[in-house]
Amino acid sequence: MDPPSRREALALLYERHYVELVRLAFALTSDWDLAEELAPEAFLRVWRSWGNIRDQQSAPAYLRTTVVNLARRSLRRRLQERRAWAAPGDRRSADHGESVDLLRALARLPARKRACVVLRFYLDLSEADTAAALGVSVGTVKSQTAKALRRLQQLLAEPSIIPVARPGHDQGGA
Repeated sequence: MDPPSRREALALLYERHYVELVRLAFALTSDWDLAEELAPEAFLRVWRSWGNIRDQQSAPAYLRTTVVNLARRSLRRRLQERRAWAAPGDRRSADHGESVDLLRALARLPARKRACVVLRFYLDLSEADTAAALGVSVGTVKSQTAKALRRLQQLLAEPSIIPVARPGHDQGGA
């Protein structure tokens, strides 16, 4: 039996992993629109690099790594834009409406720590797979994850993390 063509292999990858990649991108960026842009971009990059992927079984890991890198790049760009446009002394939150405390706390973690937590506990990847996706050692994943979990615990215990009102819902009384 002949191996599947590039088109067939990518179609199967898309069918099996698209939703996972969108969720990963959302967990890293807290932005559904951006997540839905990053996942197809990852598939496009795999399409372009298909000849360089030696083991077709590693394509899902390559896709996850690509999404992590695209999210990191996008977050860095958004941060630079916000810094450029923010008025001095403007302390408004960069969070635009997520009402889940955990997502808000995750957003406050540094990118690598957030990525470790999301990959390990949201996608349920092993330490080795997380290390491969991030391009770091397993020891780094262990230490970054432990530090991130301690920080999340602190953030979630703070009374300052309050849910953001959903658009269209009145916050005030009477």
